[in-house]
Amino acid sequence: MQNPNIMTIKQVAEYLKVSPRTIYKLVKEGTIPTFKIMNMWRFEQSQIDQWIREKSEINKFNRIGGKEHAKSIDNR
Repeated sequence: MQNPNIMTIKQVAEYLKVSPRTIYKLVKEGTIPTFKIMNMWRFEQSQIDQWIREKSEINKFNRIGGKEHAKSIDNR
């Protein structure tokens, strides 16, 4: 029986609505949480979900707090 929480490159690409090539690029950069079984990359869905939440929080900070913080530094 397969574990539905473990995903392949193709499944993660579909999940994130990007191309498999993009996932390979993220793996090569070490940006996305992954592990290898033999010579095959695998992804745990809960870690991908956490990674998405972290990226969303960073983007939210950059849109809101990051810009305001940068403005406050410039006005010193």
